[in-house]
Amino acid sequence: MDLSELIFFSIIFSIGLFGTAYAQEPIQEIVEINQNSYNPGCELIDSCFNPTILHIDKGDSIKWINNDDALHNIVSGTPGDGPSDIFTSPLLQKGEFFEFNFELDNSVQSYFCSIHPWMVGYVIVGDVEFEKPILEKIIDEPIIFDDFKFEKFISGLSTPISITFLDDTLLILQKNDGKILSFKDGELNTVLDLEVSNYGEQGLLGITNVDSTVYVFLTEAFHDGGLALGNKIYKFEWNGEFLTQKKLLKELPADEVTYNGGAMVSDNSGTVFAVTGEDYKAGVLQNYLPEDSFRHFSEGARSDEKVKRGIQDSIKDTISCINVSFKYYTTNPSGWGEKTKAQENKLESNPLNIIQNIGECVERFFFNEFSFGHWKDTGVILQIDPPGSYAAIGIRNSFGLAVDPITGYLWDTENGADKFDEINLINKKFNSGWAKIMGPSDVVIVPPPGYEEYVYDDPKFSWELPIGITALDFADSSMFQKYENWLFVADSNNGNIYKFQLNENRTDFVFESELLQDKVVNLSQKDSIENDSMEEILFGSNFGLISDIEFGPDGSLYVVSLVDGTIYRIYS
Repeated sequence: MDLSELIFFSIIFSIGLFGTAYAQEPIQEIVEINQNSYNPGCELIDSCFNPTILHIDKGDSIKWINNDDALHNIVSGTPGDGPSDIFTSPLLQKGEFFEFNFELDNSVQSYFCSIHPWMVGYVIVGDVEFEKPILEKIIDEPIIFDDFKFEKFISGLSTPISITFLDDTLLILQKNDGKILSFKDGELNTVLDLEVSNYGEQGLLGITNVDSTVYVFLTEAFHDGGLALGNKIYKFEWNGEFLTQKKLLKELPADEVTYNGGAMVSDNSGTVFAVTGEDYKAGVLQNYLPEDSFRHFSEGARSDEKVKRGIQDSIKDTISCINVSFKYYTTNPSGWGEKTKAQENKLESNPLNIIQNIGECVERFFFNEFSFGHWKDTGVILQIDPPGSYAAIGIRNSFGLAVDPITGYLWDTENGADKFDEINLINKKFNSGWAKIMGPSDVVIVPPPGYEEYVYDDPKFSWELPIGITALDFADSSMFQKYENWLFVADSNNGNIYKFQLNENRTDFVFESELLQDKVVNLSQKDSIENDSMEEILFGSNFGLISDIEFGPDGSLYVVSLVDGTIYRIYS
């Protein structure tokens, strides 16, 4: 073989290898649906899907995995134009997945979640130039399904989460920067600035008042975005301009960024209540016997659906906690997006702060590993002032408490995991059923020893498909005379406001629609405002991520939209 033949066969051999390299098996890529994508705002930082934009080759497939607590689906198309009918997944519970193979070369395929339409992702197949479009506004202007008006009462706020009225003064909590603002005569002022850990559902969380005494629930830190030093409830006195005479009333666990609770209310006698979340615990207060109790990662309602956490996990968590004890921040100080990267995080300069941070890490370890199922103050409604026993146990995650002005009964909202959001009437010594059940059930709840007097009752109303139910309040207002003393409830997923008529005893709801007689919006009906089953109870929609509602002294309904930074006023 001469030199020219050798070169020729070498080239052919190389081409063969080259061709073989490009004739590889199709690849399956992974796209994760991130935690908390059910809340609007993830689209602002491309964190609904991970990744939001994915480049693949023809023949490759994608596997979408739901890592969020809520149900999601994957629908080809855009929220504005609607489905393109190329692929549609079933509803995916946490941990479930959907796969699709892409055969159309040199194309761009957008997709979204039809339940949470701010969630949009893109698949680029082949060699296509792509520039992410500016998303059109998905949420329309608010609408009222009744003869009422609305206005933007206050705009430009930073993550407003809760409000309370002191006569003619409105106090506003800003979740992520720890500021409490006052609004009076059109003037907005900062009356107190508290330092908060603010990632996820931590931060400045709840407020209520009894006359001039103000109660505040927060996740405390040395700096905004710093290591959580626990959830705290403080009492202040309002002097007309500032909050003074700070007094600590209660210290609560805060080793998880979600399921902290924080909603507060005062009843007709001036007794103050607060609600806490389950804090990833399945213990005595969550209807488990001490010997069966465990910590967990996931939120399934049955123990076989949960990934249990052991002492090795606690050791790893503690080491990680101690490592960041020397840092100024542990989370993004603005409260949005990913946690602060190590290279962007400066050192804590105060040695006393470091010592207390480390002490908090050690305290968490002992609380998690040596409570033997008795994880106090988790998943309960607490009587704060004057101190008292729990009003309820078995609470999974709640963002709303209200007191009936006629009967004095306490009501709450409760978020489910993959199924069932609830509205509950809290009788004295109430058991809400978690972590054994959510929603109406035939399961018999046997309270653990020491809590036998806590009696379970089914929800008064529930949504089988979770809607992110949040705040509630009673319409004790002449402006809302047609709905006098009805219960109004809000959600965070759709920006809806619902209205519920109570029966004569004010212990249950009454409906005209046959579809609501079972007191459940069923999963097959979803949560569309077009649906007849929802028509009777819908009062308003498109108010963004509603974190609080409250009827003011002027009779108007005030609606707090957290992501929009707006407080709306609804009036006649």
